[in-house]
Amino acid sequence: MVPSAAMPRDRAPLLLLLAALASCADPPPAATPDAANDAPDEPRADAEQPDASGDDVRDDLAADAADAAPDVTLDAAPDVVTPPDAPPDAPRPDAAPDAAPPLDAPRPDAAADAAPDAPRPDAAPDAPRPDAALDAPRPDAALDAAPDVVRVDAAPDAAPDVVTPPSGNAVTSFLNDPQRAGGYRAETRLTPAALRGGRLARDAAFNPTFDGPLYSQPLYVPGLTVGGARRDVLFVATEANSLYAVDADTGAQLWRTALGPTVARAQQSCGNITTIGVTSTPVIDLASRTLYAVSFNSEATLRFKLHALDLVTGAERAGYPAVIAAPDSNGSAFDARVTGQRGALALRDGRVYVPFGGLYGDCGIYHGWVVGIDVATPSRQTSFATPGRGSGIWAPAGISMDASGRIFAATGNSTPLGGSTPGSLGEFVLRFASGASGPTLSLADTAAQFSPADARTLDLQDLDIGSVAPVVLPVGAGASPLLLQGGKAGTAYLLDANNLGAGAVFSARLCTGGVFGAMSAWSNGTDTYAFVPARGTRAGCSGSNGVVALRVTTTGVSRGFATAWCSASVAGANPPVVSSNGNADAVLWVLGANTAGGTAALRAYEVSTGTEVYANTDPPPSVRQWVPPVIADGRLFVTGATSVALYRVR
Repeated sequence: MVPSAAMPRDRAPLLLLLAALASCADPPPAATPDAANDAPDEPRADAEQPDASGDDVRDDLAADAADAAPDVTLDAAPDVVTPPDAPPDAPRPDAAPDAAPPLDAPRPDAAADAAPDAPRPDAAPDAPRPDAALDAPRPDAALDAAPDVVRVDAAPDAAPDVVTPPSGNAVTSFLNDPQRAGGYRAETRLTPAALRGGRLARDAAFNPTFDGPLYSQPLYVPGLTVGGARRDVLFVATEANSLYAVDADTGAQLWRTALGPTVARAQQSCGNITTIGVTSTPVIDLASRTLYAVSFNSEATLRFKLHALDLVTGAERAGYPAVIAAPDSNGSAFDARVTGQRGALALRDGRVYVPFGGLYGDCGIYHGWVVGIDVATPSRQTSFATPGRGSGIWAPAGISMDASGRIFAATGNSTPLGGSTPGSLGEFVLRFASGASGPTLSLADTAAQFSPADARTLDLQDLDIGSVAPVVLPVGAGASPLLLQGGKAGTAYLLDANNLGAGAVFSARLCTGGVFGAMSAWSNGTDTYAFVPARGTRAGCSGSNGVVALRVTTTGVSRGFATAWCSASVAGANPPVVSSNGNADAVLWVLGANTAGGTAALRAYEVSTGTEVYANTDPPPSVRQWVPPVIADGRLFVTGATSVALYRVR
């Protein structure tokens, strides 16, 4: 018989070696779902709905009419020659006028409901939660077994949570900084020269779809490895309680995480958002590659929850979501049924800060809250609440912080309107300490509290100074830190951040219809500017509605501000932002929301001269009010009612 191998003996070792090598080869990858089939949910029927207004701003579909003062004549400014390169109808850089009396716009009050619901105990980080079916999936869940997290397939040999170093400039918070100044200081492509050359265009192919209305500002992180590929990623939250990651160049969905059941408008005592999910702007911690967002959930009770999502996978971090169970403060108890969470989140030293106010209609017994949450142990929460009744912290920018970590917030009216409950802190700018026990504020610390001289009148007429958050201004070395505060009466206040109780350093009325949303600021080290979205007639400007650019004097005995120039008329001006390459090529971006009969608009101005360099050549499809544009490595994102538009230089 021949050998069992039935072949010549000198070839047997070779074939045995080949067989061994074949047995070590990688098996074919297992089949995974096709990401293209994981389409987002169809838009909800309530996609177009009134804008959230915090605790006491009226529905902005009619805001200009409802909130504007009657025709008040602002002091005339002397004729000033416009810059040579300005268009013929460019506004004049005139000084702001003196203050004028605010106008009446009271709103109703409603009775309070029962006490707040008790929070559920935190589950152990690795244990299933009692309400696990309602919460977003845990990070150790299998991809095909977690219906609430939808993401692209990772390459078989890729580590799904690897984050490569960012290749550009991340946008991690509302207005891109904790000072709420709105500066993007590392932009090299969106320059005045490129805009004057007509090179900015909207990318019609970029058309991501989402499952609900958008009220928060998108965030952006470049250079993430998602699905085995390096991408620049845009993060978008919806009122359907979804958090999306989309490719910042193509709009393709990378993942979507559901954050639990939403709350219907009828489940709260008042309000003007039909379906409530995520309304505020989240915040990102790049060091831990985590995005923090607050959802509003209808479960056994109404609950606000803090979520911590992995930037790459969208999976919930261990120990999250955490119910926000604010401890009682200053005799006030937290009641989710009469509370709104519109203000953007802030992050510092391992703590997320969450502001709260009331609802459209000022119903119930609500308060202004700032809640500090330890991100390592989210059940550890501290809080400050305004005493008395009302005084919500509802502005879209939420709170601001200076470089040392001090927190600043502005409050709305106390309730009932004009009641001015002693110590209620209605119509105040407040300064808090942060740190492990933050936010903290002693009610006896008058240096940490500012209130206008006419606060009683403002309260009577629902003219909140808290319609915008304080802006921490960029000041020169050795100068005292300054804040800029606006309000519904149209008056702006320059404040010494170290001694708020000393009163305003300078104030002037800038417009007849009020300041809403958020302001911004920018400095080249020599000149400091502040930018105010103004309604009604504007001081020193031709045309009503739009942005007033202020030149701010930050040092010396003449600290103050005056109108430098004004944008063209823009109905429903959104919070403006500035892009620049360091101190050069500064451009102010102005969005007009399609509210009160206006149409969506995008305009841009050279900061140093006020010259318009982009004149709404290709208008956005829509613009959500109070949401600023996002500048992201040569891209400009505009948030609409239910989607996001992309502009870039051709």
